[in-house]
Amino acid sequence: MDPCNNPKKTRRQSHMPQVGDETKEEKKLLHRNIERQRRQEMAILFASLRNQLPLKYIKGKRAMSDHVNGAVTFIKDTQTRIKELSARRDELKRETGEPTTSQTRSGSGSGSSRSEPATVMVQPCVSGFEVVVTSSASGLEAWPLSRVLEVLHEQGLEVISSLTARVNERLMYTIQVEVNSFGCFDLAWLQQKLIDA
Repeated sequence: MDPCNNPKKTRRQSHMPQVGDETKEEKKLLHRNIERQRRQEMAILFASLRNQLPLKYIKGKRAMSDHVNGAVTFIKDTQTRIKELSARRDELKRETGEPTTSQTRSGSGSGSSRSEPATVMVQPCVSGFEVVVTSSASGLEAWPLSRVLEVLHEQGLEVISSLTARVNERLMYTIQVEVNSFGCFDLAWLQQKLIDA
């Protein structure tokens, strides 16, 4: 009798578990699960990339490699556009006499070597009073709006409106504050408190 054609013997051998086969199967299952998780993560990341790209860079393209190429093209186009806009900004600054980005970095240009100190003015207005602060837009002389608002809040004052403007590298804050009893509030004292803050 031919042992290869004996179905009983083959069945008996296939049902006998071997220790090496179990660990191989566990490794295969673990590998499959890790690979499935990796593919899911990649699909999520590619979907996120696709959502960030403008439609013209992925229009009609379905392959992930096309989306990556579209992202590369988009980044290069954006970098080119930034360079063009920077050059245009510098050109407009030169036309208006404002220092360009390169002049500001090197310290040359009008007004960049010295900055005027900040000024604070508190004056009455219809509903209470107005605080006007002008300071340098950058550097050590810059006054953050939060500093002014913090002092006003500490005094229990209610801010009605706040306006910020930037003129010739100077910031100007105009803050309107409502006061219920005007007679008991010393504007000169508040102005000095704001200066000292």
